[in-house]
Amino acid sequence: MNCLEFRRELNIHPQSNAADFVAHARECPRCAQAQADALAFEGSLGRALAIPPPSNLAESILLAQATEQRRDRLRWRRGAGWLAVAATAVLAVGMGWRATRTQPLGDAAIAHMLGDEAPALALTAPVTDAAVRTAFTQRGVELAQVPADISYVQCCPVGKFKSVHMVMPRANGPVTVMYLVDDHDSRASDFAHAGWVGRSVPMAHGTLVLIGHDASQFDQVQHTWQVALQASTRI
Repeated sequence: MNCLEFRRELNIHPQSNAADFVAHARECPRCAQAQADALAFEGSLGRALAIPPPSNLAESILLAQATEQRRDRLRWRRGAGWLAVAATAVLAVGMGWRATRTQPLGDAAIAHMLGDEAPALALTAPVTDAAVRTAFTQRGVELAQVPADISYVQCCPVGKFKSVHMVMPRANGPVTVMYLVDDHDSRASDFAHAGWVGRSVPMAHGTLVLIGHDASQFDQVQHTWQVALQASTRI
């Protein structure tokens, strides 16, 4: 098992007991440190998610549902064209909740980030420009230049969209960058969910999504990718 195969297995099964995985960790100090960082992050993430829900969680969700329904009825009365309004129902049990509406892009992106690839947030060693270019090429985009300081890159589905999922370490914590190809939402928006903040920005051939704990880092990362993607071509 080489370092790339080890990192891929680490992203899926950080506590793998496979013989070649264990043997590589013993032989490669950098990969061993990456595994230690991933396990430490999983532990801290588990502790962070083990927070009891607020006592008024269900009431807050139901209030938001009722408010949205009132707004939808007003839109219909004003005759502002057709609106696809799904019937909504909310079930709150502990931290669990379900909305019958389509999952917003921000929520989908955060859910993907906190899934099997959550250990990628702890990676700090830079990946090669070639790896980033290859990922974008697989999504049909040729980059003219590659931003610096990318520690993780992978082609992933986010909801119905194909994306390039990356992590960029920053002084105030990592910024997750997802480029959703062929998502042509015309509006930029900010979002927050599960203790994370994010931003989605239409850009070039799709939408750039940024997620982190410190939104003050977004402007610089957004500018970096705007420069890179404006010079890119669709292939």
